[in-house]
Amino acid sequence: MPYRNDKVSDIITILTGIRGQFARRTNYCGSAGLRKEAIKEFAESELRTRRYKNEHSAVETLRDACTRRLRPDIMGIRNFDGHVDQWLHEKSMALKEILLRHSKDRAQRAEVSQFFESRN
Repeated sequence: MPYRNDKVSDIITILTGIRGQFARRTNYCGSAGLRKEAIKEFAESELRTRRYKNEHSAVETLRDACTRRLRPDIMGIRNFDGHVDQWLHEKSMALKEILLRHSKDRAQRAEVSQFFESRN
């Protein structure tokens, strides 16, 4: 399993899943539930590419990208979910600013900006 130190791209993929699920929902589902579903879907696709050995390591590594690897800006999964909730419901750009700070190069900053500018 090759380790990719690409937390920002992983988080953008997770946020894409969250945004898609949020748009399709007719009933309320909190950001924690949306995150869990998005991570599970992403983990399954990454398992098929053999990025991870098993589902547990995939889910835990992707969850970790949303929390520990974003310190000191994000302190725990509840803090991440709070930022996601603000982004979904209040159009907050705090999460965008955090991801821009953690971006490692110009291409990644462009990926973050493009994601938050797009609506679908």
